[in-house]
Amino acid sequence: MESREHFDIVLGLTGLKAAGKDELGRYLADRGFVMKRCSDAIREEARRRGLEDPTVEQLQDIGDEGRQRFGEGSWAVELLKMFRQEGVRKAIINGIRNPGEIRALQRHLGDRFVLLGVVAPIGTRAQRFLKRGQAGDPSEMASFLQVDDRDRGIGQPPDGQQVDRCLALVEWENLYNNDSSLEAFHDWIERLLDRIGR
Repeated sequence: MESREHFDIVLGLTGLKAAGKDELGRYLADRGFVMKRCSDAIREEARRRGLEDPTVEQLQDIGDEGRQRFGEGSWAVELLKMFRQEGVRKAIINGIRNPGEIRALQRHLGDRFVLLGVVAPIGTRAQRFLKRGQAGDPSEMASFLQVDDRDRGIGQPPDGQQVDRCLALVEWENLYNNDSSLEAFHDWIERLLDRIGR
């Protein structure tokens, strides 16, 4: 796959659940970026298996299984193919959850790939997560904490969910602690775009 020549830039988003990755993607969409989530490819696989409204845990299981069977970067590479077929030149891959996905994107894209991270305090994230009510999301705090621990990589195999390890790979100037106002977040995004020349 000749991804490097096809794309102007691909931004990879990693971060804790409900930290603000979707808001970052929405804001960048107004700047000409097209966003897809790693879970889009995983949800497509879930539909092929007959799961119309999979739970977060089912998506995590399918994601882990795909990384085990096809390699740690398989979901990210699948999204690159989708972007390429659609003619997208400025892409966002949201929901990177394993360092293997980062390595695959770096291998395919070189300096056209920029990794971004978003974090926020646990209380803020839990409140957002429980309020958003997406299909398949847990609806109580204990369930959120269980899903969050798995997502971060606590007790998970190397090819499983590993968001904490992904965040450790983000350059400090590309990591945002989303514990302030929406305006402050948007200001950071504008400074980021200036810095990366987009």
